[in-house]
Amino acid sequence: MESGKLALVIMWHQHQPYYKSGEGVYQMPWVRFHSTKDYVDMLRVLEEFPDIKQNINLVPSLLAQVQDYVENRARDNILMLTEKPANQLTLEDKKKILDNFFLANVDTMIKPYLRYRELFLKFKDLGSYEAPERQASSFNEQEYRDLQVWYNLTWIGMESRKRPRIARLFKKGQGFSENDKKMLVEEIYKIMGEVVPLHKKLWYSGQIELSTTPFYHPILPLLCDNYIARESAPGVQLPRHHFVHPEDAEAQVVNGLRYFESLFGRLPQGMWPAEGSVSVEALKIIVRNGIRWVATDEGILAHTLKQEFNHLKIYQPYLLTTGEARIHVFFRDHYLSDAIGFVYSKWATERAVNDFIQRIHAIRKMLVDRYGEEALNRFVVPIILDGENCWEYYPEDGKPFLRALYGALSEDPFIETTTFQEVLQRAGDPPRLTHIHPGSWINSNFDIWIGSEEDNKSWDILTETRNFLEKEAELGLYSPEVLRQAWEKIYIAEGSDWNWWYGDEHSSANDLEFDQLYRQHLMEVYHLLGRDVPTVLYQTIKRVHFDRFVSTRPKNFVHPVLDGKSTHFYEWVGAAVYDVSKTPQTAMHQTTRLLDKIYVGFDAGHLYLRVDFLQRPDPLTEFIIAIKRPRHITLVVSPLRGVLEKYEPTGEFQKKENLPPTFKLNQVLEVAVPFDKLQVKPGEILGFQFRASLNNQPLEVFPHINLIEIEVPDENFELVEWSV
Repeated sequence: MESGKLALVIMWHQHQPYYKSGEGVYQMPWVRFHSTKDYVDMLRVLEEFPDIKQNINLVPSLLAQVQDYVENRARDNILMLTEKPANQLTLEDKKKILDNFFLANVDTMIKPYLRYRELFLKFKDLGSYEAPERQASSFNEQEYRDLQVWYNLTWIGMESRKRPRIARLFKKGQGFSENDKKMLVEEIYKIMGEVVPLHKKLWYSGQIELSTTPFYHPILPLLCDNYIARESAPGVQLPRHHFVHPEDAEAQVVNGLRYFESLFGRLPQGMWPAEGSVSVEALKIIVRNGIRWVATDEGILAHTLKQEFNHLKIYQPYLLTTGEARIHVFFRDHYLSDAIGFVYSKWATERAVNDFIQRIHAIRKMLVDRYGEEALNRFVVPIILDGENCWEYYPEDGKPFLRALYGALSEDPFIETTTFQEVLQRAGDPPRLTHIHPGSWINSNFDIWIGSEEDNKSWDILTETRNFLEKEAELGLYSPEVLRQAWEKIYIAEGSDWNWWYGDEHSSANDLEFDQLYRQHLMEVYHLLGRDVPTVLYQTIKRVHFDRFVSTRPKNFVHPVLDGKSTHFYEWVGAAVYDVSKTPQTAMHQTTRLLDKIYVGFDAGHLYLRVDFLQRPDPLTEFIIAIKRPRHITLVVSPLRGVLEKYEPTGEFQKKENLPPTFKLNQVLEVAVPFDKLQVKPGEILGFQFRASLNNQPLEVFPHINLIEIEVPDENFELVEWSV
């Protein structure tokens, strides 16, 4: 490493759960889609910048599925619907196509393409009032064929689109033939065939370091003992059954490393434990199997060091020594990781890259100011994030951003990209840890995967199925191959992704599919052994599908004191209360969230809002009340400027009005807005979203999809609706 440069390690985590059902078909297409859009394309861009080094974490459950497509021509449900000739589609096929073939980011993956956009708008126009059968019959044969092609085309990355046959399809745009479809499918398989060889090539050349994860991406600490969740979250509700199977954790590690080596010809030195989850017992298993380093989130270090923690301490590796276990641990900067994952996609490319570089320079300056430039050799800034989902939100799959970032880093005199292994080669004698806080990269605990009613039910049926298999195996009635397959189903069900979707934290359009697939893996244990499946496995664990937001009514008038504080207990009693921190998210999870709770209340003349925060807002943060019903009005609350602004569209322009600044930000934000300024009358429905924005860039929005709605009250409201 050159003198005076600060080491920067960026790791992209590539992972998908095991989607293959007992019928041998992949129930979701995400392995294929991310292979054609992300895994190959990210490396093609990296090859343009030979001085840039990166770290890629490849999960064995993902690799096994990629190879199944490549070696066995595996198929998924979307591919099967794609390959079926458009003139042979049944009514059920058509309904499935319309349900699934628009599941993409509308702004970046549908709107830029004229034909795809036309089909989407037709679907949306029909969707508000037509029955599914009428929807299906409203599209003709050519429209279905074009949709079959476009849904797969939009999931092909910008670099892979340069392939001549793919480029011709983009140029053609519409009027696709069945031969066009067949050619597209062949190209998809060819792209997938490049995933492993290209990673291997760049690893052996030294431009990337590959690491891995236990095979099916399980939460190792919870496999060792799922009651450890109470150590990091003392009040958590635990499942009825105590799951204690460190032997399963060991099998997941051993099997993952063995499979990884079979593909790449050598073992990795490092591991990103699934969800950055660590505990002393889990790390002992990892060490026992030859892994030299792991990485997790900065919050784990903060909870480990407690009062001795300061943020600069995350910028170096640590050596954890607990008895026989000695392993290096890196702690990721979750703000910078989240900036790439969630924030920069909404910014202009140049501004996003400049912001990132400036923040790295600021970290370097703080380290030099405290320790001297000669000490830079022992410091590193770890950036670790999902290498798949974020690119759907960037223009052009994020390729302009990556090129601009890599170009800037190549020329920067104060930053050097490197790998985890190279950092350890020059780390010298790192600081020691004798224990580590058990937890994950989300909130330094395991609450996403255990503790809710749905999570705990999932754990209990897993435990019961595993206990059944263990007892049956002792009988000596089954062949080794049957038992191997049955245990494989248990290991698949131990993956973290199933419980990611249980509970109230996350939701997606595929909630029920994930639920069904999880239970099906456990059912297969009974099928393999020729036993009856328990009825509990036929019952859905997921209670409600997709967006669970429900707008609630205030119970009575409130009369808050606008002082930015909780003045007295009864001040907001009767208001509708929304727990933003527990609102379902999508596939990605943003750790740097701002909003905690929102209180919505009123009296006969005013709308009142109170916002509680998870952390103190940046002074530049502005708050937006985006009213959608009964008319579009935008209110901007700017505490720094001390103004409350109202914007109303009038033709091509916005009419601006400064309202009296009836708000206060202190411990909380309290806002009052007269109903007459919103041009609403008693009995009308007022619907709005609440947003936080920093430097004109959105930070958070609530609710994500629906609206908070209230019926504007009259002076007699409390005679009808009252509470004590």
